Amino acid sequence: ENADKIIIKHINKNLLVKVLSSYIVQKQIQEVITTGCQPKLAIKKIEQLKIPLPPINEQQRIVERIEFLFVKLDRAKELIENTLAQFEQNKMAILHKAFIGELTAKWRKENNIDLSSWENGILMDFCKINPKKINTKEFDDDMIVSFIPMPCVSDIWGKIIKKELRKLGEVKKGYTNFCEGDVLFAKITPCMENGKSAIVDKLENDIGFGSTEFYVLRCDENKLNNKYLHYFVRQKTFRDEAKGEMTGAVGQQRVPKTFLENYKMKVPTIEEQQEIVNILDKLLAKYNKIKNLEQQLEKIELLKKAILAKAFRGELGTNNPDEESAENLLKEILAEK
Repeated sequence: ENADKIIIKHINKNLLVKVLSSYIVQKQIQEVITTGCQPKLAIKKIEQLKIPLPPINEQQRIVERIEFLFVKLDRAKELIENTLAQFEQNKMAILHKAFIGELTAKWRKENNIDLSSWENGILMDFCKINPKKINTKEFDDDMIVSFIPMPCVSDIWGKIIKKELRKLGEVKKGYTNFCEGDVLFAKITPCMENGKSAIVDKLENDIGFGSTEFYVLRCDENKLNNKYLHYFVRQKTFRDEAKGEMTGAVGQQRVPKTFLENYKMKVPTIEEQQEIVNILDKLLAKYNKIKNLEQQLEKIELLKKAILAKAFRGELGTNNPDEESAENLLKEILAEK
């Protein structure tokens, strides 16, 4: 009942599909769609949608031109997606090797130590999880501090891509507090599964607040390198285990704090942690360049929209001035009514 059938007359059906998906028509739809719990587009509104109507022969040429260009763009998109998929597989393999000691096997041999130097424990042996908030009584509520909502942390890069500035009085209650050097770990689905996590860098007046959907992990500097921990919580193995322990309603599931506190892990010495970080930084730097390809995927979708727009403005070189005009075609359609 939520679908309408359009009976085709005097118009190429493939062209109509492309017209309906173009900005020309989509903009009209957004302007007339009814709002509410379930937005609707009335049949009468569909009938009144204005569409560009080229001559019948040109319609087929437009379809062929669009499909020719789209095939090339879809092939480029496929190649990019395959490259990114291979990148993710390689990245996960590198991270796995890092946390079982394979990446630093040569380093340990050179320094006459072995895997027995790795300490067994649980995560809260090495860091505080959601440490106590700072005492803000001595600060003026008008003082400007950094604020980091969930969307300001990139799940692609694992970095804080933007910080907002807010007054302390606006955020000191009801938000999570953190300091420079803390690791933020998203606990809610789907952010956690996507690897949304970051190390907090410079903060305005050295004070930061943000979404309560972050766990704040504050490392004991003598036991755990914060960058090592950041790499650790972004690895797929860890996130898969966390996903298996999530609780709550579907779509709003969260990682329990107890999962993090009691997570069993083997941790190398601080010196070896730093070596692992150094190696990962170098290895992943080249892969981060590949991640720029994701921006190209967005450009491909924009190019498709631009092609449709040009097609229906007559700018793809498909017109023939000797053909019967669209005006005559329209008269035929109206005459049949």
